[in-house]
Amino acid sequence: MSDRNRALASLLLVVAVVWHALSVVAPPRIGGPTKNTAGRDFASYFYAVEAAAQGSDPYDTKVLDSLAKRDGTRDSVHPFFYPPPYLLLMTWALPFDLETGFLLWYWLNELALLVASLALLYWWRALGDELPVALAACIALMFGVVYSLQMGQVNFIVLALVIIGLWQDQKERPVVGGALVGLACMLKMSPALFVAWWLLRGRWVAVAAACGTALGYTLLALPLVDASEQWRFYTEVLPRFGSGDYNGLVIKIEMFGNHSVPNVINQLVPGEGNKLSAAGQALSSTASLGLLGGLGWLLRRAPRDAWALAGQVSAVSCATLLVPVYTYEHHLIWALPAMALSATAVWKQRLPTTWALPVGLALAALCYPLPNLKQLAVTSAADWPAIAWMLQELKFAGLLTVFAASVRLGR
Repeated sequence: MSDRNRALASLLLVVAVVWHALSVVAPPRIGGPTKNTAGRDFASYFYAVEAAAQGSDPYDTKVLDSLAKRDGTRDSVHPFFYPPPYLLLMTWALPFDLETGFLLWYWLNELALLVASLALLYWWRALGDELPVALAACIALMFGVVYSLQMGQVNFIVLALVIIGLWQDQKERPVVGGALVGLACMLKMSPALFVAWWLLRGRWVAVAAACGTALGYTLLALPLVDASEQWRFYTEVLPRFGSGDYNGLVIKIEMFGNHSVPNVINQLVPGEGNKLSAAGQALSSTASLGLLGGLGWLLRRAPRDAWALAGQVSAVSCATLLVPVYTYEHHLIWALPAMALSATAVWKQRLPTTWALPVGLALAALCYPLPNLKQLAVTSAADWPAIAWMLQELKFAGLLTVFAASVRLGR
């Protein structure tokens, strides 16, 4: 990179960091979790750990609702449907009220985003000086980043664990790497796809470390979530995820802002309520298995250089978004590695110039504020229903594009 281009890149990097900082601290971003708006995901974790600490069932939404009503904080709480060991992570919140806990969680997630970003940049530093600019720009402009903070999601913490874990394994520290990814799997189930990727590559020590950590963390959680409640999660709650039943979550699969493959299938073969139909579930399972099987076949060879490694990691990260029944706006932060990688690859001509336009449009779609996109779709629905549908699935198309770019680089 020339001195002039390096100076320009530095300026863009500073602007992106300042833009993100302002978007994070600007009101009402750091306000308390008001009823049914900000912090509603955090409220689920907060009252679930309180229920578990009192000896109640954290997966019983009625219990969570009663705790929230007792405090006068919310009319209702989203169901808790994360693995039982997740609640160990939340025990720090027990001494606090909901508002204070949310504010602490907000800044903890911002710190986790910083850690994840710095780890990714250091790990992928061989890709060039353009990568930090691309990543910073995506973080600054992506609506899902601040939205995830506002909802009180856990994605940044899990992302940081996964990135550092994969990096440590690549540095031939498979026990450390596997332990971190195994811990991530006990906070959310989707990182298990990275363990499957390790299996594909024969990283047996990392896989064993991940599985051992998951088991150990599960046993460690027994005093908080007893064996019967843990058994109920794995035998009753988790198996229903494939149908769209997330422990009684009352959000429609076809909602505006669901960016997954099962969402598209559900529109073709509608189910009743908040569940896939039998045909929809069969098609969704087939499509998901086909996608994962195809990805495994395409990435069956070990990455031969830093670009291929980054491409494979990004492709798997995108797959964690495409396969679940629900992929909300805040989940899209898992596409950040693929977005930054695709932009850098176009910039450095690691991808053919024909990729420049689709990648550019994909990044714009993934960053664009969802409420504004929804308003455009609602306005268009009466006269141009096809346009409205295209707007609804625009982010899904963007996700598929950066997924395809990552697969190409990963090969």
